[in-house]
Amino acid sequence: MVINCNVNKTEIICFNSYDHAGIPTSFNLGGKQIHLTDQTKVLGVILDSKLTYKKHSKHVYNNLVYRWVCMSRYANRNWGMNQAVLVRVAKTILFSTLFYGSIIWMKNSNMTDINKLWYRVSKSAVGAVFNVQGAILEVILGVPPLQTMGRVISIKHYLKVLHDSHDIHFDFVRTQLDEMNPTVLCHLRDVQKFLIWKIEHFSTEAQAFELSDIAQRNLDQILLLPQKTYKYTKGMIQQFTELLWQESIQNLLMTEGWSEIPRVSCNPLPIPHGVSREVEVLVMSLMYKNNLLNSFLFRVDRAVSSPLCICGSEEQTALHLLSSCDLVDLDLKYQAKRIITQCNSGRPMVDLSAEQGSIILNCSRDSMFISVCVAIVESQGLNLKRKINLSKR
Repeated sequence: MVINCNVNKTEIICFNSYDHAGIPTSFNLGGKQIHLTDQTKVLGVILDSKLTYKKHSKHVYNNLVYRWVCMSRYANRNWGMNQAVLVRVAKTILFSTLFYGSIIWMKNSNMTDINKLWYRVSKSAVGAVFNVQGAILEVILGVPPLQTMGRVISIKHYLKVLHDSHDIHFDFVRTQLDEMNPTVLCHLRDVQKFLIWKIEHFSTEAQAFELSDIAQRNLDQILLLPQKTYKYTKGMIQQFTELLWQESIQNLLMTEGWSEIPRVSCNPLPIPHGVSREVEVLVMSLMYKNNLLNSFLFRVDRAVSSPLCICGSEEQTALHLLSSCDLVDLDLKYQAKRIITQCNSGRPMVDLSAEQGSIILNCSRDSMFISVCVAIVESQGLNLKRKINLSKR
């Protein structure tokens, strides 16, 4: 039961009560009439009587939509804010609203509309015309999935709580662990996974017995570790975020038949300063299949009569432009092929051709590769499409 103590705002709400007949709809308290309500806002989070947080997630969604509408006025495929600015603005004005109190209300059942909105934001930042898989858009932008970021936020929260055994929240966690609260157990398992990973990669910071206790997968022991065990740095959190992200994208793409999973990175794309939004979008379009190259447009746009490149030798794919197009400078093609081979464990180009999307994504954080891609898409004679002619479709 939660009671707001302001005399003009006092109300009562009962959680998960099945005896509705025994609950009065109103009563007098201190000369004021107190009413029973099915929802109330506490510290900015809307609590409902069944603790589903559906109304709070809807409230968050409406706030995000308003902010995105304001942002989208300055976002376009061929002009406006570039992807780096869009991502930074999104992190500033969208994530601050989205992740406030997320450890309490963010559940898969509450994220359907928010995930759809985030897809629109990601697609706009990349400048894609056709629908592109959301997981690929996130890899291009260097932004982990919302659920992954939510898990990391909860891990950081629990690490801070466990670091101070005198905190009242520490006692709460211990009590809930004793009662086998499934939500707390889930969060503590994530904390345990982080601590095991941390000790394996930063073993100088831990004692051998700490590793033994954590490796036993005994959650009861997690509250007894020395305080320094719970310390973390920004770099640790980023690396662990990439680990969780890689696991999630691997599970997703393998179920869809991907034999080669792209490597993820929280680092931004190294687009050179001064590159126009139009050229930037063309460079990013080389990293996914549903782009405006002839190999894909031939299947969906009747105005495109052939999948061949205008050089006439092969289908116009991203890998063709980077490695074998006759209209591209030989030195640029040589540099592109060299970097692609290096970034994909030295495998020859012949073996890489079947997984064009993933091999190019694996090179996307190489600044030299991005510079080469910029030079290629700006090559005279290629005339890469900036838009599709909808009137002829």
